[in-house]
Amino acid sequence: MDKYVSIHLDPSSAKPLYLQICDGVADLIEKGKLPYGEKLPSIRQMASFFNVNAVTVVNAYKQLEAQGYVEARVGSGTYVSFAANVKDFDEFTTADDAAPLPREARSVLESAALPRRFDFAGASISPEYFPVKDFKDVVNEVLDRDGGYALEYQESSGYHPLRESIADYMKTQHDLLVPFEEVQIVSGAQQGIDILAKAFLNYGDVVYVEAPTYPGAVNAFRSRGAHIVEIEMEGDGIDLEDLEKKLAKNKPKLLYTMPVFQNPTGNSYSMKKKQELIALAERHGFYIIEDDHISDLYYRQKPTMLKAIDDADRVFYIKSFSKLFLPGLRLAFLWVPKAYSDKIALAKYSSDISSSGLFQRALDLFLRKGLWPKHLRRLRKVFYEKWQKTHDALAEQMPGELKYNRPEGGHFFWLQLPRGFYSMNLYQVAMKKGVFIMPGNLFYMSQRPSEGFRLSFAQISARDIDEGIQKLSESIKLFLQNNYTIIQGPNDRPLL
Repeated sequence: MDKYVSIHLDPSSAKPLYLQICDGVADLIEKGKLPYGEKLPSIRQMASFFNVNAVTVVNAYKQLEAQGYVEARVGSGTYVSFAANVKDFDEFTTADDAAPLPREARSVLESAALPRRFDFAGASISPEYFPVKDFKDVVNEVLDRDGGYALEYQESSGYHPLRESIADYMKTQHDLLVPFEEVQIVSGAQQGIDILAKAFLNYGDVVYVEAPTYPGAVNAFRSRGAHIVEIEMEGDGIDLEDLEKKLAKNKPKLLYTMPVFQNPTGNSYSMKKKQELIALAERHGFYIIEDDHISDLYYRQKPTMLKAIDDADRVFYIKSFSKLFLPGLRLAFLWVPKAYSDKIALAKYSSDISSSGLFQRALDLFLRKGLWPKHLRRLRKVFYEKWQKTHDALAEQMPGELKYNRPEGGHFFWLQLPRGFYSMNLYQVAMKKGVFIMPGNLFYMSQRPSEGFRLSFAQISARDIDEGIQKLSESIKLFLQNNYTIIQGPNDRPLL
């Protein structure tokens, strides 16, 4: 019980004791002090340790499970779950390409050395596409030019010339006038979400998220004690009818969205839905966090960002350079209305003072030399070929019972199994053929069973796509033909 001594309960607090225990345990999990798979003390042990009623601990454990931090196993106990240890979606694919997968899938991976040739799970682009030589040249030029100054702390808002370069880039490439003083450099999009959550959310505030959505955002809002509400997604964006019904009951402070090539579906909002979302934000007084994670990777028409039509200053815009550049640099920027610049800068300063000065200077030079548009043109050419190959293979080989979308950019497809056939179960079948997908339940707050799953062509080579889709199709046919029995577990999660 030594790990739990840091949790201090305050009986005089307005916050119920069960929530204090829940938050304390969640904090230990977030900090890695309670690792994946660790069993929590029994209800009796925890009640005795904190000198509270057993019902208090039961409610705390139920709250932890509802938030995805733990899972209860009948007759065994309560264990730290997979989802609790996922802080950023990039952690789904690690350096050795082994995704931190659910308990059942992880145990299979650990017991057998399975191939990763057909990796449709990875979300980060393969290192073979990184502009290493160009980046090496700009880093050397920065060090020759600035010497030791390149390695000192920058101001919290970011390296001034980089903020100007970003404003120039947004004007020339996206026809957006971004005042450089409204640009805040952050250490990756995930930190941008964390900073906005820290700056604007108090305990119990309501946040709306798309369903399905990026798990890292949910974790950021959850860390602030926010009440998170899921809004269903449609092929052309958020379900406005569902949104308006929920607005009538419980208005949010923030709404988080990826309106262009959404993760995990790859879908984009129609212009009509973008306009209506802005209007609803103005009417109901909430702000929108727009996460532009990959809009530069378009294959047909250049997309329009939500921020581009934001005449009401309701959108906080985040753009990541890491997803398509060098993920290890962890560089992105926030564009927020000037009225909130000081508030955001303070939240950034309290997070890590400033982002890497050397990397900021290198990115600044990379932009000024016109290397970023050159890099994007190369990526669009390479990934368009992979996108087309993936689409053609799906059209040719997928069984008729399966539905899938046709995104206009990015590197995700969203596939839908027939009703009652869950993608986590398909994951197990496909994995035995060396094919890896990302089950849809991982993108829902409650990890509810999902017929959908994400197919990414970010990691797989173009030459392996046809065979990979063929093996996936074989797995799906086998899965459907055998009519696998879906045994429901706690919270209606399928037991594999």
